[in-house]
Amino acid sequence: MTHLKGILKILILKELEKESLSGLELIDRIEKKTAKRPSPGSVYPLLKELQSAGFLEVRAVGKSKVYSLSELGRRALTEYAEKEMQALLTKLGVLKEWGILSEDEYDNLTEFMKMKRENFLRLFELRNWVKFVVMLSRAAAESRERAEKMLEKAIECISEEVGE
Repeated sequence: MTHLKGILKILILKELEKESLSGLELIDRIEKKTAKRPSPGSVYPLLKELQSAGFLEVRAVGKSKVYSLSELGRRALTEYAEKEMQALLTKLGVLKEWGILSEDEYDNLTEFMKMKRENFLRLFELRNWVKFVVMLSRAAAESRERAEKMLEKAIECISEEVGE
């Protein structure tokens, strides 16, 4: 449960990095991104906790409270993103050293990881992105070759659309 609370805190901070939102708007945005709707009973106490810790600022707009990221919240989120990236790159390096990842796989994954965060997050805003990733993951569990073929078709289609 604590782990899920931590993830929810990060999701809240990331959403508020973009713009100020009410608690209900946050719940809606998180549901859109994760395909799971967090309960008000889990979101509102976290908002209060994040505000008390100085990560959020709150203002009243009518009967609603609108939350925004404080300067401390922005710094914490930036530091979190940097540490998260470094941890992932370190893990990929270990996989390469052990021969689990080839040089090409390592290069592709590190390029993907270094991709601008905004571009990566934009994918999660696409309505069917989560569904695509889940389906691809299931296909890969059944057959790596089948998943590779599916990805190749998707890449071809996207390449044609963007003119590459």
